[in-house]
Amino acid sequence: MKPVLDAVVKLGNTLRSRGLILRQFRYFLQSVLSEYSDVLYYSKVRWLSAGCVFERVWQLKDDFVWFFREKQSSAECEMLEDTEWLSDFAFFTHLLCHISNLNVKLQGKNQFIDDICAPLKAFKLKLNLFSGQLAENDISHFPRLNSLPLVNKEKFKSYDDNLKKCILSLNSDFKISMSFKQSSIFLP
Repeated sequence: MKPVLDAVVKLGNTLRSRGLILRQFRYFLQSVLSEYSDVLYYSKVRWLSAGCVFERVWQLKDDFVWFFREKQSSAECEMLEDTEWLSDFAFFTHLLCHISNLNVKLQGKNQFIDDICAPLKAFKLKLNLFSGQLAENDISHFPRLNSLPLVNKEKFKSYDDNLKKCILSLNSDFKISMSFKQSSIFLP
């Protein structure tokens, strides 16, 4: 995931570090009547915002390519035309959006342990479902991957492995024990 994250951050920083190009990109988005008017900023301090940043870049990927071609600097976004990289980007965008949604559900005042346990269990079940589907080459729950014309099915194994790592991490970070009569969570 790190190469994908680094490329997305580099793309955003390329725009943000040059004021003139950022203003031109904003104007370009207005001129093509884009739903969005700007690219989001990513920082390591707010790493859970990566899902939002990835989603915004995914939505603007065609606009990035068009803008940088117009500026005659297509090297800035050549990865957005690479189908292998795009499939990794689509998968991790999907995963990060689910992690961001889980993060939002776990925050807030006056939450009881049951309020935290239910979203964690649901997230774990979701990851297991996604893992099982990827093992069978089924990407019906991955709309971004479905939208790509050619997806290398051999990559599904690595995506499945990444999901299994997430499940193991979730199991080690939160020991969730659920039964019909009792639900409890043990925090490390």
